[in-house]
Amino acid sequence: MTHTPYDTQENVAVGASKSRGPSMPVALTIAFVGAVIAVASTMTVIKNDFSIGIEGLLAAISLVAFGVTAYGLIQAVLALVDNAGERRMRDREVTERRHGDRARKPKGQ
Repeated sequence: MTHTPYDTQENVAVGASKSRGPSMPVALTIAFVGAVIAVASTMTVIKNDFSIGIEGLLAAISLVAFGVTAYGLIQAVLALVDNAGERRMRDREVTERRHGDRARKPKGQ
């Protein structure tokens, strides 16, 4: 029979972080591409004289691109918050290490 230690805060290993979304550069790239497409299609609708069907299609593309831009910006903010949280957790882990006589002893010994 093997002994499985309890998962207390003292003995839980901090593993590799799992990505919850795109990284900051990827999210900003998505936002930038969406913004360029939204501006280009809006300018095309305003400046040119196309048929109603093509103008409607360009307006729909512009609206979708605006949504992609908003998505990219929101993901960039979430990536920033996630990075700050990971950095803070890593810093806390380093500062809470004790050495020598002050080292934490396992419970039960």
